[in-house]
Amino acid sequence: MSRARSFVFTLAALAACNGSPGAPSTEGDASTTTAGTDTPATATNDASTDPAPTTTVDDPTTTVPTGTTGDPSGLTYYRDIKAILDGKCATCHRPGDIAPFSLTNYDEASMFAPIFAPSVEDRTMPPWPPGADCNDFASDRALTEDERARVLEWVAAGAPEGDPDDAPPAPDDDAPSIAYDVQIGLSEPFTPTQLPDDYRCFLLDWPKDQPTYATAFTIEPGAREVVHHVIAFIIPPDELADFEALDAADPGPGYPCYGGPGGEASPRAQWLGAWVPGASSGALPEGTGILVKPGSKIAMQMHYHPNGAPVADQSTIMVRTAESVARPAYLLPFAHPGWMVDAPAMTIPAGEADVMHSFTIDLGSVISYLYKDEAVGVGEPLLAHMAGVHMHTRGARASLVVESGGAPEACLIDVPRWDFNWQGIYEFAEPITIEPSDVVRLECHFDNSSGDASLKWGEGTEDEMCLGMIYVSTP
Repeated sequence: MSRARSFVFTLAALAACNGSPGAPSTEGDASTTTAGTDTPATATNDASTDPAPTTTVDDPTTTVPTGTTGDPSGLTYYRDIKAILDGKCATCHRPGDIAPFSLTNYDEASMFAPIFAPSVEDRTMPPWPPGADCNDFASDRALTEDERARVLEWVAAGAPEGDPDDAPPAPDDDAPSIAYDVQIGLSEPFTPTQLPDDYRCFLLDWPKDQPTYATAFTIEPGAREVVHHVIAFIIPPDELADFEALDAADPGPGYPCYGGPGGEASPRAQWLGAWVPGASSGALPEGTGILVKPGSKIAMQMHYHPNGAPVADQSTIMVRTAESVARPAYLLPFAHPGWMVDAPAMTIPAGEADVMHSFTIDLGSVISYLYKDEAVGVGEPLLAHMAGVHMHTRGARASLVVESGGAPEACLIDVPRWDFNWQGIYEFAEPITIEPSDVVRLECHFDNSSGDASLKWGEGTEDEMCLGMIYVSTP
């Protein structure tokens, strides 16, 4: 099985006070509202008129399995289905992990077939948000059409077991082992209590006393059954005071942090990496790495999903570092600076079914603004290796597209059906070159048809965001 390179990230943004010197140049926010309809609105400055991809949802199959061995000519668990479930489902659906039930053997698969079949039918499981018509990715968790058809046919036939001698070989993760040289984590166990989700940040000391590059990142979760995902942010030495104040203000271990790693200070944090259940390797693209300065701290944002019982967690961050890399890289978060200070406000009116906000920016401006004198690659071509988008719970769909001369050049990522619980940054099958004259267009659509109040940009659960993320390096 190919190693998963899906990294889950949440909440950070390119911050600037409106009109402040040195802020990146952007095209203005284009926003439209279409009430009471699912038809996408079109921005006035969007050169592309292609409709967003759509997903067809059929009636779910819920046939109760009979447990028979089945006709030898028909589909059976051991010959036809086990390899699919092992490769695409059991990385999370296994004992002690975050999924609510296990799918590692025939008894489990046949028992839960009526439960998972509707999710396979409507394509919500396995979770793979990127649309198929935008880009090719290095690791794709989605079922192929053939795999999906076989699973549903097997369930409809009563989930025949077949001959255990037909079982496929055990899954083999072909990713090379990674020698992590940094291990930092919670100094004491923490028991999440907020239901249904508990977001908590912990400040961890970075142990290196020289500048180093992070070239791989993963998490060793202390309590897999409640750890939904983990995000790590680099807090440079000159930004520590704001985050340490948040930590000191909370009497318990760490401090609450729904959005980024801490309130108004969040946009100044830099991205390191993240972990989601099922991710088997955190190696960054070959030859690239993210700089971490000595004296920095790592803000580890934990998203817990408690199961009702008190479960203590003591998760650990593991990082592989190098003194130098061939291609210094950045994980660039960006959004319209004005949205954060209501100039213009990213307004999402109550009762509106499709509200769109968008803007364009050149990546050189983002790098210059965030990294100032330490910026590398400004005015030169960049290689884009990964991309993702972020919204909150009223998000409907979002995309990132490279534009050249005002026309679409390359689709980096399109998420046609947004789900806050399954978001990520996804590695491309091949890097995409972004020229200095190119711009990146971020577009987000929101559905506030059931809301009784207007929304705008913010860190809270009842606020919204429209954020793009691209991992770029020098060529």
